[in-house]
Amino acid sequence: FLKLPPETVVCLLPIVAGFVGADAVAAALATRMDESPSLRIEVDIGMNGAGVLGSRDHLWACSAPARPALEGAQIRHGMRAAIGAIDRVWVADGDLRLHAIGDGAAQGLCGSGLVDAVAALLDLGVIDWTGLIDVEARDRLPAPFRSRVEMRGEEGALLLARVGEQGAERDLTITQDDIRQVQLCKGAIASGVAMLQHVASVPTERVEELMLAGGFGNYLSVRSALRIGLIPPGLPEHRIRYVGNAAALGAQLALVSEAERARAAVIARRIEHVSLAAHPDFETIFVECMNFPRPPLPSGERAG
Repeated sequence: FLKLPPETVVCLLPIVAGFVGADAVAAALATRMDESPSLRIEVDIGMNGAGVLGSRDHLWACSAPARPALEGAQIRHGMRAAIGAIDRVWVADGDLRLHAIGDGAAQGLCGSGLVDAVAALLDLGVIDWTGLIDVEARDRLPAPFRSRVEMRGEEGALLLARVGEQGAERDLTITQDDIRQVQLCKGAIASGVAMLQHVASVPTERVEELMLAGGFGNYLSVRSALRIGLIPPGLPEHRIRYVGNAAALGAQLALVSEAERARAAVIARRIEHVSLAAHPDFETIFVECMNFPRPPLPSGERAG
């Protein structure tokens, strides 16, 4: 509890509707979306993936239940972003390379490392666009990965780090169920953005900028997020930027300025709430967003 003097004024920013709360309003306030002449998207990636799309002409917002997979929960060896969490994964010299927070022994996998790992596995062909770890097809993989793909119990898994690698005290794996959890999470966030674009009739090529917000979103690799389809795959990297904890910044602006608090109230009234569950097209869009982006076809080939 905060011990405050009796004359303390407590300010609460307005909500929009449903789970589109004061944090979405604060983020729109901080990023000045209501003043922008061009179309922009702000995505706050966390337990709930809140998104705002629009410009000074119109604003739309929705909230998608992103699930806690990207924050470490529901992942076999997931953990929060603390000392020992693998926060970056990449491929070099034909094998996986890992970085753990604090440069210490790897203890588990946090969200940014998980997104990196899935992106790398897609590039290598360890998992396909549907998310399947095809253990029986491991002979087609680069040599260092063949021994890393195996059955663990009744599900396929990739051995991310063996005992002793990166100081790991136990085998650290990414299982088939982990991949499915990532698909559910990223599918919710991606479908929320896709629904905003669908309702607003805004194709990706018209989006001038996508802003990644939130404490977690600020640490994501843009390249990895694009590769797994967490954000619109057709968006060029130079149109994506980090805006930090935009909701916290908006709250600070409202705290120190009556004019900003008044602007927040106007923004909340202007935002059109898009209810995902109530929209007839949401189920189809969500299912499509569950899959990963397909790799580009070789020159001269056509999709069947």
